[in-house]
Amino acid sequence: MKADTCAAFVLAAALLLPACSGKAPDPYTDDKPTSGRVVLIADQGMRPMLERQEQVFESFYAKADVDIRYMNAAELMRALMDDTVRCAFGSVLPGGDQEAWLKGRQRVARIIPLCTDAVVVLANKQRDLQALALPTLKALLRAGEGRPTWAAIDSGSTAQVSLVFDGAGSGVARTLADSLFGGQAVTLSGRTEADVAAVVARVVADPNSLGLVPFASLSDLDDPAMRALRGQVDLVALSPTADLAAAVKPSQGTLADGRYPLRRRLYAVLTEPKSGLGTGFVSFVAGHKGQRIILKQGLAPQQVPARDVEIVQP
Repeated sequence: MKADTCAAFVLAAALLLPACSGKAPDPYTDDKPTSGRVVLIADQGMRPMLERQEQVFESFYAKADVDIRYMNAAELMRALMDDTVRCAFGSVLPGGDQEAWLKGRQRVARIIPLCTDAVVVLANKQRDLQALALPTLKALLRAGEGRPTWAAIDSGSTAQVSLVFDGAGSGVARTLADSLFGGQAVTLSGRTEADVAAVVARVVADPNSLGLVPFASLSDLDDPAMRALRGQVDLVALSPTADLAAAVKPSQGTLADGRYPLRRRLYAVLTEPKSGLGTGFVSFVAGHKGQRIILKQGLAPQQVPARDVEIVQP
């Protein structure tokens, strides 16, 4: 072999060596908007909506692996201050502690509104409770002496009203504190159950109970499990004042037009420092396909998808 041929061979081998011995791409750090792996966190009240979004997104993008970890609202805010968290889905926006932490790491939280949910009141069917005034609910929520009994709602009973939430640290409790008490530190009266199904079971078993849960957990009437839960209890209409004639029940329409008083906006808080899979998934949920999924689930999407109607003359 000639010297120049041998030298060319050695050079070619040297150039190929790094490519052969280099590390394979890491799907957690080398992810793209439609491929790779990402871990996201979300309020447990958003599980029904996000599970469907994840299923459809991954059916479109076979190389994408979205892992959503669900937790209560209090845990969500603490978990947001973690360098590995790229996005959080919830009804609570980052506060002073979270903003200071992000600023210290030179990260920006991009807030993307997704849809409008609500807090709904569930009553035992035996009560036949059709409407409730928001001032009465506010009084029931205050812990301590002097809380109203059922006599303030139903003249035929003097039993104590028992309020039931869907888990400790529930986003529902935070929404009620923010909406009814201006975000001030207040101790709410009530007990907690593991999840929405357990709240429904408690209300069914105890006519003196009122359940407080996210509407998103009951809104999709195409879902047999949600229909079954709704069939066991009454969804109570709420009035913003003492005038019960103004009471409306939670529905997609009353959320969209603002008539139902206990609405709550759901957001994605995106802190991903690059355009990765977290950004891709949030863009999907906030985009045309994701908003159609939200519309079908009975919530009020941030952007109502357009519907093209073609009229054919006979």
